[in-house]
Amino acid sequence: MASLQKMVEMLHRAKEGPFCTEKEWEQKVIPETNRKYLKKYDLERKYNPETPVNQDLALADRYFEAALEMAAEMGLLCTDTETVIKVSKDEIIQALKDTPDHLVLGLYRDRITLKARKPEDKALPVFAGPLCIQVSEELFVPVAEGILKSKKVRIQEGPSIDTVFGKPVYSGSPYETAVGVRVVELKRQAMRRAGRPGMPQMAICSSTTEYGNLGGFHLLNSKENPAISIILNPSELKTNYSAFHKAIHAIGCDGYLDCGGAYAMIGGFSGSPEGCVLTNIATDLLMFTILQSDVAASAIYDMRFDSSCSRHALWANTVATQAEARNTHMMLYKLINQLAGPCTEEILYTSAAGSIATAVSGVAFQIGPRTAGGRFKNYLTPLEHWFMAEVFESSAGMTLDKANEIVLYLLSTYEKGLKDPPEGKPVTQCFDLKILTPSKEWAAISEKVTKDLRAHGLPMDEPNVSRK
Repeated sequence: MASLQKMVEMLHRAKEGPFCTEKEWEQKVIPETNRKYLKKYDLERKYNPETPVNQDLALADRYFEAALEMAAEMGLLCTDTETVIKVSKDEIIQALKDTPDHLVLGLYRDRITLKARKPEDKALPVFAGPLCIQVSEELFVPVAEGILKSKKVRIQEGPSIDTVFGKPVYSGSPYETAVGVRVVELKRQAMRRAGRPGMPQMAICSSTTEYGNLGGFHLLNSKENPAISIILNPSELKTNYSAFHKAIHAIGCDGYLDCGGAYAMIGGFSGSPEGCVLTNIATDLLMFTILQSDVAASAIYDMRFDSSCSRHALWANTVATQAEARNTHMMLYKLINQLAGPCTEEILYTSAAGSIATAVSGVAFQIGPRTAGGRFKNYLTPLEHWFMAEVFESSAGMTLDKANEIVLYLLSTYEKGLKDPPEGKPVTQCFDLKILTPSKEWAAISEKVTKDLRAHGLPMDEPNVSRK
């Protein structure tokens, strides 16, 4: 468990650290430091479009060494104080030794052990969902219940809502504290209806600030079944007081910390895919050192598409994952940002590409999917979760070479459409929430894509669209 004393020490460093404006951090410090270490370790222009799943593990190791040195030089910018929280290389190395390599979560039949994994690891990764996609308040329970019908969805994060008993939720107000309490009530209803009252939990969704977390996290967390607190940070290489609030609250509840966000953006301040690999690894290292994360949750997005499923982003995420998995015992996950909506082939093909690439590279677990990129309300169905969980577990033990072969095929199915992804249909038009069964159209699409994946070498189970 994380230490309150150490957290207060890091708060003090934020208060007393060297001054740096956010603009200077973004436009000068990140790009200049990033370029320095890319050049020093000969890491420029290493992206290979033919290997969206990186095959060069020695290259991944070199990225890790560069990122470790870069993290020790940079630290994290605290945006509330406009100061830099500095840590030494020795402190980072010690934090990596101290971080857990497994967590025991859940109760009864849903008790699991979340474990660190290596590239090509045969141990099953853990799938969690859904990824806080917004639904109408009255749809929360049936959608969440449907998702939990798949036993391969092993951790519940939950949808999000923008109303409390029909009233709008205003950010930074007591409404947000209330939504934290309300979401817990709805999650518990869904768990009971799905027959899974002991499921491991991540929380809190539906809240843009710390108020929702303060309202609801302690209600889901217990000594018998510790929950994982969702602690997101701004991009890139930044943190804020909101993250500290959530971390301290989780420590006080004896919960676990999922410190992530702070995504590296291809085309952003880190520039190239190679630059984003460095920033991404450095961010994870600093989340474990400064915020005492139990699991690492940063990822790399491609700003051209707002997706992590492009060829460049897949390569960058696999390099970063391999680097961390080979050189630490951190429990990792890299979010997959899909853009297509439900009832489309594209949401399934992109989910498969991201799931296979990250699973074979060494992530411990995955949360998703971000159906329709999270752009539309009620564009979330249980079926894409059942599918993604199946693909994710089926990828365990696959070789990097075989994974690359499959991902190259998957890219050919959706790559040209990344700039104009199909919107798909809302849950009410393609999924029966009374009997928890997809429409004939949505079921047929799932069966077609599943059979296609099996034909290309992924050992998935035969399609089962009812999950009853």
